[in-house]
Amino acid sequence: MKILTKRQLQKKATLLRHKEERKAKRLIKKNKKQAYREFVKSIKERDNYTCQISNKSFKDASPQSLQVAHILSKENYPELILDPNNVLCLSFYNHKNSPKSPHLDGFVFTHFFKEKFPKRYKYLMKKIKNG
Repeated sequence: MKILTKRQLQKKATLLRHKEERKAKRLIKKNKKQAYREFVKSIKERDNYTCQISNKSFKDASPQSLQVAHILSKENYPELILDPNNVLCLSFYNHKNSPKSPHLDGFVFTHFFKEKFPKRYKYLMKKIKNG
């Protein structure tokens, strides 16, 4: 039986701790992905699988046809990623390519959102002001 020095034991303990930390991070990442998938499903159900710009139903279409779009970007407002007031369902076309797309014309989209969802608009404006 080999006897390890104190330094060797510390190194082994550190390696083991790092391995456990990596395992925990992978599990957290997996759980976040699962939570986000469930969130997206709940938003699609809330909006009745309907594009909020065109009012076209995508209940029987492929899952990629209807997307959950963030009003305030995920990058700038990560705390609002899972906030149901910060998302709505849009068809792929209306999300990425239409004149009302939040990615092509933020001003037009903001006006649309403010008119159609005034309570959610006010809620998000408060969130921005309060930081």
